[in-house]
Formats: sequence, structure tokens, C-alpha cells
Amino acid sequence: MKIIILLILIVSGFSLVPSAQANDIPIDRIILSTSGLAQFEHRTQVTGNASLEFPVRLNQVDDILKSLVVFDTQGRVGGVTLPGKQPLDQIFKDLPFDRNQLTSAMTLLNAYQGAVVTVKDANGTATGKIIQVVPEVTTLKADQTITRHRLSLMTDTGVKQAILEDLQSLQFVDAKVRNEVGRALDAIRENSAAGRRILTVNLLGSATRPVTLSYVVAAPLWKTAYRMVVPEAGKTTGFLQGWAVVENMTAGDWSNVDLSLVSGNPVTFRQALYQSYYVERPEIPVQVFGLVLPHIDEGTIASAEEMQAERDEAPVRRARQSGALMNFGAAKSAVAAPMAMGMGGAMASNAPANEIVSGVDSVAAMANVAQSAEAATQVLFHFPDRLSLKSGQSMMLPFVSRMVPMERVSLYQPDTNPKHPFAAVDIKNDGESGLPPGVLTLYEDSRLLKGADFSGDAQLPTLAPGEKRLISYALDSKTTIDRHDKSTMTEGQMTASRGVIKVSVKSIAETTYTVKAPAKEARVVVIEHPRMGDYRLVEPDPKTVEVTDTHFRIKTAVKAGEVRPVRVVLENQLWQSYGINGMPADQLMAYATGRGNLEPAVRKSFESIAALRRALDQIDQKIAAVEEQRRALFQDQERVRENLKSLTVKSDVQQKYLDKLNTQEDQVARLDKEKQELSEQRRAKQADMQDKIADLEF
Repeated sequence: MKIIILLILIVSGFSLVPSAQANDIPIDRIILSTSGLAQFEHRTQVTGNASLEFPVRLNQVDDILKSLVVFDTQGRVGGVTLPGKQPLDQIFKDLPFDRNQLTSAMTLLNAYQGAVVTVKDANGTATGKIIQVVPEVTTLKADQTITRHRLSLMTDTGVKQAILEDLQSLQFVDAKVRNEVGRALDAIRENSAAGRRILTVNLLGSATRPVTLSYVVAAPLWKTAYRMVVPEAGKTTGFLQGWAVVENMTAGDWSNVDLSLVSGNPVTFRQALYQSYYVERPEIPVQVFGLVLPHIDEGTIASAEEMQAERDEAPVRRARQSGALMNFGAAKSAVAAPMAMGMGGAMASNAPANEIVSGVDSVAAMANVAQSAEAATQVLFHFPDRLSLKSGQSMMLPFVSRMVPMERVSLYQPDTNPKHPFAAVDIKNDGESGLPPGVLTLYEDSRLLKGADFSGDAQLPTLAPGEKRLISYALDSKTTIDRHDKSTMTEGQMTASRGVIKVSVKSIAETTYTVKAPAKEARVVVIEHPRMGDYRLVEPDPKTVEVTDTHFRIKTAVKAGEVRPVRVVLENQLWQSYGINGMPADQLMAYATGRGNLEPAVRKSFESIAALRRALDQIDQKIAAVEEQRRALFQDQERVRENLKSLTVKSDVQQKYLDKLNTQEDQVARLDKEKQELSEQRRAKQADMQDKIADLEF
């Protein structure tokens, strides 16, 4: 059987192009991003027409199809190919045998019943059509058997048989059959690893030239960890060192690679480009004569003349739209002219690879520290020396190491701790590029301790060039701060028109912070005072105060042992409107006697209006009393009527109830008349008050 399988594998008719395996295409350049992506560049040399076979992980194929770029400055991309996502299923779908039948010579030959083969054994050569291969058990000794396979062929001279295990060779005569078997075996070889695919880049050219493959795939994001040495009180510079933690989670080692780091938040996504999609098509019934199904009339939508006008206008409209699209496409083509698209989303370029990604020009403070550059949306760090890192290992690299402006302060945040401020550092990025966010370990530079000692941990947020941040790292329990709040509201200018009073109201929110410094240490205290809507800062001088989205930052220096009050005053002035007609008498009298800065004539008008309001209130009370009496009478009448219903025989009791109802009706009539008189009085008083209100203008 081994001889037969080897013979089947010898399939003629293939011409091979020189190829380079992935192991021969080393990684030359890596760009790691905080977005969880990495750009890899492989460089190699090729001569003439060449095929680069590139193994990729199955879970990375979508990203490679989306981002692969091929740089061949002296050649062309002939195409980029790779097996389908389920290549074996597709291959065997078109073959007369499945993969299981290929594992046995017997099942494979039975799958090709009727195919012509030539066999050779010790008795000679025979050519014929395969009838069948069947297993045959032969007994050698007691309890020992061997299974052999008998092949039956239909030849020109009749049926001939042979034992497969005795054959010296077996060959399919039909080249088509040989190609089918060879194609299946090639597919199995190419897809021997379930989690890997072989991507082939075909390059066309004649010269010996460099070729670069670049793509972007998912990778562990690189992390930042800073160290800061805080200066002594009174000094304005300190030491900052930033380290990048990178990991090689690829299948191979990084050997002598050019490494860059990118910090930013670009838009990233995945798309299933490796998945096959089929467009659903509508299914229409087969036309059968005799089956007539008339359409259901759903009415008309336009006249024939209108439809014709629409058809005449359509070509003009399409031309106008296509012209706009062609102009847009031309603009895009002008930009993409140097690029030539290859298969699988790859691009070939006549420009060198190093022109595609901008380099960095700034010089780092230390020779072994990364060079940095500020891009439009991200920060780039490039290491001047090439690096190596084995697969599965991590490495720390310094990307910043320099003196930066900073000052020790005590940051008071009442919402976090109402009594003590935090020891903090006011740091400014005076460099040419931003600093990515990361954890920060702080040390204090102390002459007493003769060194730098651990002080606390903190988080450094993103720090753009020229920006400042306050970094808190410990509670300053030696410094205490008390807070006292007071609010006042005063009325200012007042106007009245058309029955509406407008009053200028000034609201003042005053907070006094009492700061007590340690007995032997001075402090620079930064107080975070919350901002309040439309309130403006009056004290201290707004020119000396920094403002955040939510707070004012008020800085004050406190000497050792000193107790210093810090007064913060916020002011807001607005107009409030009141309808005079709805004001109670007491409020009207307040304007008549002393409220507001009013003229005597205006106060007298308020006094008259207040008197009318009291008279209206008294009338309203009388009307309410009348209505209450009427409700009581109605309730009693309901009780009497219910009692009358229970009396079926005329009696003195019945007459008594009737007399009472008559009396109550007289009382109701009197109350109705009284209510009517009160209502007329009210309307008169109300009219008088409205007239006086209308005349009130100041």
C-alpha cells in the first residue's frame, strides 16, 4: 500500500515558480499601538518572477485582507491568494471521493469505479477499468490472519485480478483523474494546520530587488509606567522617566527589529472579509401553460404623459449624477495614482516603504531613550537602536527621561477629604510631544535622607505639549483646612409695567477657607472651589485663578505655622418677575411700607392696591361661608327626602318633613341672593384693583 500511495502522489503537469518561505522573510519593523493593534513589516530580496508564501493565523486573516500592503519598487503585484475559509469542504465537494476515502487505497479506487488504470506486478503489466476492490482475509497459521485487497479489472481480454499489496505500481491513465487526486492532496498539505492559512504573494519582475510586506493585526497593547522624583519645596523642576512595557505574543522571535510605539485612540474595527457571502435572489415559479393568474389592479400612479416626461428626464439626471461621481472618483484617483491595487486588498507602490510612514526628527534627551514626534491624533515614539525579543517574553523600554517643570503643592478637594489636602505635584509638559496616560510611582528628593524615597502612586492622564496637570499621590495630614459657607440675596432695581413687577436680585455665595500650615513647614495650597452655573468669581481676582470644567483653582502660599483665611465670593445677578394681581396683601404692603427703593406716590399706589386685595379676601371668605351653608342645607334636604320615601301613609310626621323642606328652600333662596350680592361686590372691587394695577408704572 505504501508503494501505491507514493505512486498516486506523483502527479505530473505542474510548473513551479521560485518561492520564499515565511521563515526567509524576517520581520524588519514593528509599530505597536495603544489601540490593541500592531503593524508588522517584513523585508526580503526577490529575483524575477517570485512567489512569497506567507503563513498567517486564521484569526488574523480578516485583518491582513483589510490592511496588507506590498511594496515592490521595481516590479508588479501579480496577485495575492490564499485558500478559502473552508477550503477542504469546497475542494471535496467537486470530487468523486471525500477526504475519508482518500485515506485508504481501497476506498479511493472504489470511488473511481470504471476509471482506467495500468498495474504492474511480477507477472507483467495490465490495463483495464476498475471493477471493484474488496478485502480478503487469509489464514497464515493458527489464530493468525492477514487482510489483503483484491483488485478486479475489466481488460480487453476479460476480467483480471491482482492483489494490491503485490503490485509494483498503479497509475491512472486519465490525466484528469490524476489532477483531481493531486489537487486534493495539495489542499490537505496547504491546510494541514487548522489554525493557519498559507497566503501567497505573486510578484512579477525581472531584476533582483527588495520587497516589503506590511500589514496591521491585533496585538497586546503596550503599557506605560512612569517614575517621578518630586523636588524639594521651593524648587521648580523634577525628574520624569517613562517606561514602555511591550510583549511579543507572536509565534516567532523578534530579532534585530526597528521598534516604534504609537499612543492614540484611532478608529479600529474588524470585518469578516474572509467569510463567504451569497446574495439572496428571488425565486419565481416555473411557467406552466394553462395556469393563468391575472394581476390585481392597484390603481394608477401617473398619466402616460407624466411617465414619458419622467423617462425623458432620467438620462439627463443620470448623466448629471454620474458626472459628479466621476469628478469625485477622479479626485480620489489623483491621490491614489502611485498605488496599484493587488488581489486580497493588497497595494503595490513605486514609493519606498519608509516614505509611507512619517519618520521622527526630534532628538531624545538620552541616547537610549525613544525619539518622539507629535502627529495629528497620536504620539509616536521611535527607538534609535534595533531590538530583539523572544516569543512569549516581555520587555521594558524607556521612552522619556528628562527634567520637567513641576512644583509641590497641597491640593484641597472638599468632596474627597473635608479636613486635609492631598500632597500633589503641579507638572507641565514642556516637551515637543505629548505623554500617554499611565501609572506613576513617585519618589521624594530629600537632602535629609540623601536620596529619593518612595512617596506614593498616582495616575498620569494624557498630557499634551504645553498642558499642566495636578497629580495627587498622598494625604497631607499635617495641613488642615476648615470651610464655612454663607449665602445672601438682595433686591436691587425694581420696575413695574402692565401688572408685572421685575426685580433685580443679586445672589452672593461666600465661602471662607481657613488654612493652617504645619508648624515647621510652609505650604503652597491649591483650593478647588466648585463652579456654580451662571455665578461669576468676584474674589479673589479672577486673573490669578485657574479654571477647570467644574472648579476654580485658587492658589495661596502659607508660611510655616501660619493660619490664613482664603475668601471666595461668587455673585449672580438676575431679574425675577411677579404678577401684581396674584400677590397677597402682606407682600403688597411690604412694597407700600419699606421694601424696595420706591417713590412715595408708588408706595401710596401699593397701599391702595393692598387695601383692595384685603377687601377681596374678605369677600372671598364670605362667599366661602355662604357656599358652606348651602352645602349643609343640601345634605340635610337629602336626608329629609330619604325619610319621606319610607312614609307610605299620610301622617303628621310626613307633614313635618314637608314643612322643613319648605323652610330650607327659603333659606337656600336667601343664601343665593346673598352670594349674588357678594359676587357683584367682588367684581366691582376686582375692577377697581385692576385699574389701579394698570395705572402702576415706574
